[in-house]
Amino acid sequence: MSRLQLLILWILAIGAGFYYFNSKGVPDSISNKTELEVGSQIVPSDLIEMVDSLTVISGDDKASLKKIDGRWVVSEKGDFPANYDSINQIIGALREAKVAQSVVATDEYYDRFNLDPTTEEDGEQPDTILLEKDGKESSTIFLGKTRESTGGSGGRAGRFVRLSNDESGVYVVQESFSFLNASPDNWINKSLTPLKEGVVKMEVTAPNDESFKSWTVSRETVRDDFIVEGLGEKEETKSNDTAVLKNLLAGATFTELITSEDYKKRANEKAARQLKATDSTGTTFSITITPEKKTETKEEKKNDTANPTPPPAVDYFVSIEILNGPIKPEPVGADATVQEKAVYAERINNLAEISASVNRMRSTYGKRYFLVSETTIGALNKNRGELIQPKKEEKKPVTVATPPIRVPTPGNKAVTPPPLPGVNTPPPSIARPKEVQNKPKIEAVTPPIQVPPIPNKPKVEETAPKSADEAGLEGKKTGE
Repeated sequence: MSRLQLLILWILAIGAGFYYFNSKGVPDSISNKTELEVGSQIVPSDLIEMVDSLTVISGDDKASLKKIDGRWVVSEKGDFPANYDSINQIIGALREAKVAQSVVATDEYYDRFNLDPTTEEDGEQPDTILLEKDGKESSTIFLGKTRESTGGSGGRAGRFVRLSNDESGVYVVQESFSFLNASPDNWINKSLTPLKEGVVKMEVTAPNDESFKSWTVSRETVRDDFIVEGLGEKEETKSNDTAVLKNLLAGATFTELITSEDYKKRANEKAARQLKATDSTGTTFSITITPEKKTETKEEKKNDTANPTPPPAVDYFVSIEILNGPIKPEPVGADATVQEKAVYAERINNLAEISASVNRMRSTYGKRYFLVSETTIGALNKNRGELIQPKKEEKKPVTVATPPIRVPTPGNKAVTPPPLPGVNTPPPSIARPKEVQNKPKIEAVTPPIQVPPIPNKPKVEETAPKSADEAGLEGKKTGE
């Protein structure tokens, strides 16, 4: 090889090397590779399982979730319990998010994918998911723009993502994370179930409303119907109206968690109702139900006469305090049924779990206010008179019975039993006089009937058979 050829080879090699090192800043460069390959998880499974803090940021909204004593809570809502369905949804999406395509890109190209968290343009910031373990950042995932499908159907082909600890490029994942929302209100558990064990007694009063008539209903077990206490002799319970109380606050939900400042501004405390309820475990709750103040504009007041419209539905504020319980059940007697013994054993076995549940309710419901709809607690606004009705008179059943009639026998007088009150009885039989009874019986005898004789038939004389000699002699005479 000549010196000229060797020099040309060296120049080509140097040029190729220069091109290689300068091509790192070019997106989609075929000469570079990202850290994650196609099919890799963007967040390792072991990291997802160990996470104890999760923060979601979208625009100006932020929801911070953390684990306390094994329960997820929302920090912005005073460590109120989180909705486990929402937690499982985001954890499941992170677990299933895998690289469908990788794009080599440096930070100067992040804005093309809406993956630059430092941008000040509205709507261009990425959504952010921050995962932490023991107070230390483990991984931050930036969610950029949605990738449009290239198949012509107009669908979505995934979403661009970037990892804070990976500067090799950006990735496309099939999971779109369209459910993601950073509002703290959307992350709390909105179930309101203090009486889920079944209420057995309710006492309803209105401390500031003199027109309200207090009432109390109770029942022996959760399988029985409620009975209004203190009924008069001519009163009875309206079973249909008290039946709705069986599931009151056993499976309810609230629409909003209210601060104490908002409660004082919006609550109409003069119309508040006070409920003291005891459930089947012996736990006693004090529940205050207060309507929201009505606010009418001047225009609405003017239109009341000209175009009357039904008043808007009123929402209610609910606050819950646990007074005591649960109570250890009393032992059953030796004569208890098999079912009673089984119920007692079950309550003893579940006592520790129920006590833990009551303690969780104390920390969850204590000193908080919940906004609920009227349909949730409307039954508590009824007066006592709406739960009772005049007692229906029981009609005595009409018994139709015929008393036995004795047949008189000779020599004995017939004894007629006294008639039953209110029953028409046939007249008694008349006994025969004694002299008539001693008379001989009269027999009816039918005389014999004569059968007429059969008419006489012509008498036929019978002759003795002739002997053979006589027959031959007679024939001989005839021949002569």
